[in-house]
Amino acid sequence: MKRRALLAAVSLAIAMPAASSSSASPGASVGGIAGARALRACAAAGPYWPTMTLALAGKAAWVACKEQSRLVRLALPSGRSTGGVQLDAPVTAVAVGLGSLWALDTNSTLYRLDARMGRVRRRIQLDAVAAYNIWIGGGSVWVADDQGASVLRIAPSRNKVVAHVPVGDGPADMAFAGTQAWVVTHRDNTIFHVDLARNTATRVATLGGANAAVERLALLGGSLWATGRGAPLYELDPATGATRRSVDIGGTGIDVVATAGALWVPVRTAAVDRTGFPTMTALRRVARDGAVTTVAKARGRVDVHGLAAGLGAIWLADNTNGVVYRLPT
Repeated sequence: MKRRALLAAVSLAIAMPAASSSSASPGASVGGIAGARALRACAAAGPYWPTMTLALAGKAAWVACKEQSRLVRLALPSGRSTGGVQLDAPVTAVAVGLGSLWALDTNSTLYRLDARMGRVRRRIQLDAVAAYNIWIGGGSVWVADDQGASVLRIAPSRNKVVAHVPVGDGPADMAFAGTQAWVVTHRDNTIFHVDLARNTATRVATLGGANAAVERLALLGGSLWATGRGAPLYELDPATGATRRSVDIGGTGIDVVATAGALWVPVRTAAVDRTGFPTMTALRRVARDGAVTTVAKARGRVDVHGLAAGLGAIWLADNTNGVVYRLPT
């Protein structure tokens, strides 16, 4: 189990260097986002930063506090902490869907919890070399096997892995639409289309240059959008993978979420991009026609460890400083 946990921790780096000074202590200085409300959560990102530490469940937010091996529940929009749950190992991702709360730890354990109170209902051993991130779609829960070049499909009715779908090197994100899904792999910058009926994947596009790491996907307006380190924002044909256009977002995309008829992308500078840190300079709004506007700017250090949309707002988790930010859409 120790070996598996170590491999999982290594996979979570995704080329990001350890940052001994950036793992926030209780007294760490907090930056800020102009125009955003800051809610205190947990400063527990650790030296290898997770990227999916935030999930919304109705009027609550769940934050994965990696180094504390626990989930924290925040009541929204008040921002009051209303409890949490201790898990068995450092927790790297959290998601909500299919009537449950789901969390993933570095021992390759997927937890199924009560979405309201956070009580653990089931522990599902994935036996992945390096389990990474959680997605909900196609009536299933999905987890990346980062070093196994595959995504795992977990059936909620059976609480077990029912398929290993081979994809490229380093699956980093998934997007879903009905009976279809897409996976992006960050080490070979490849987009795969997944046939959910057959659990098979087909390569449809390769993006970016030698120094790029395309690792985030979203669907909007009949297009698939992709971004990541060393990359602009790509608009793709979901069926063929053909690039419809490349959008200059004034930096490189750290993450992306679609809501209120637009994309919302926290971006960083080229200099920060080369370090691998998820430290944003601004939040951009990208309309369907590709028009880009700046929604808010960072004041001081703001790291992006999770991004979600709901309750008429964009929510951004900064686990370096232990803050969840709310920005109205």
